[in-house]
Amino acid sequence: MMDRTPEPDTFSPVEEAAEYHAMDHSEVNRKFVDELLEGPTGPLVIDLGCGPAGIPIELCQRSNDFEVMATDGEIEMLEIAKQEIDIAGCLGQISLHHVAVESMEQFEDGMADTVISNSLLHHLTEPRVGMETAVRLTRAGGRLFIRDLARPESVDEIEGLVQTYSGDESSNGQQLFRQSLHAALTLHEIQSIARGLGIPEDHVQMTSDRHWTLDWCRPE
Repeated sequence: MMDRTPEPDTFSPVEEAAEYHAMDHSEVNRKFVDELLEGPTGPLVIDLGCGPAGIPIELCQRSNDFEVMATDGEIEMLEIAKQEIDIAGCLGQISLHHVAVESMEQFEDGMADTVISNSLLHHLTEPRVGMETAVRLTRAGGRLFIRDLARPESVDEIEGLVQTYSGDESSNGQQLFRQSLHAALTLHEIQSIARGLGIPEDHVQMTSDRHWTLDWCRPE
């Protein structure tokens, strides 16, 4: 098994935001929201690491009942997100907040009915800190739904996934995906973090050839 390699600063925030936005995440976002809506959701949802806000938009286009606080630590991502939210006609449902997941002390404990996050933890130097924040923000009886990449066992497996899922992207887009896979947690690693936060490890499962998903309701 390869060691985890945190993402290097290969690209500027502007370049990274533009490359990420250029990728087609629509199918992944639809699947995320489909599976989210199979369980209790909202009405107040916090999205940690919203990026260009594809998932908040997808969620709010399904129902007017949701209010989403979409957070991200990169202002460049939020500038793109604002444009996308405006185009989608969701300005009344989605609010944007420029804050890193490691620095959310001003957000109240248990304030959200549902906390979601897609592909944030692998960007963090200390993924456990992101998990601690997500658990803290989820109210008693509320739901935590997190999905992220799973680190493969070998470089060959990583290159196979890069070709399968980003072979049509630019070379920079492929490199971003490659770096993300190297920085991702294994299923065992995220299960260990979850267990330390009181989440039974069977609530974290592999849900594709490259993703794990944590789906858990906080006890009343």
